[in-house]
Amino acid sequence: MSADEGSGPNSVQRIDMGHGFMKSVIKNQIDRDNYDKETKAKQTKGKPHNRPRRQKKPELPTYMIPSQRSKIDGGDESEVLFCLEYQHDNGDIMKLNVMRADQAKQVARRIGAKYNLPEMFVTALTQRLQQEMNVRPDPNTSD
Repeated sequence: MSADEGSGPNSVQRIDMGHGFMKSVIKNQIDRDNYDKETKAKQTKGKPHNRPRRQKKPELPTYMIPSQRSKIDGGDESEVLFCLEYQHDNGDIMKLNVMRADQAKQVARRIGAKYNLPEMFVTALTQRLQQEMNVRPDPNTSD
């Protein structure tokens, strides 16, 4: 008996590449490779790398974050005076930035309308907001 026959204890068993299962595995690998080549060729052919960019429409305003907007506008009208926090009876907490350009009566009416507050509370809130606005002087006015 020779080592070529594969019947000895030192013989190495190998995969039979002629078996039907191995043929189907090899065929699937070749098909997948060809498919990948085709899809990559379509991607590179379909997309030009140096296509011109679309022009922005000048009549449409672009969004600017508030910090940049205040720098362009001059800043003082959109300056935040203070942050008002209101906790309603149902537990909702409303946070509202009061700006220098805001009027106390309008801010109080917005809060009153949102939470259906009685007129007495809206009036008291208006007075308190006006006091807080008066405490913070306008930097543009000179004394």
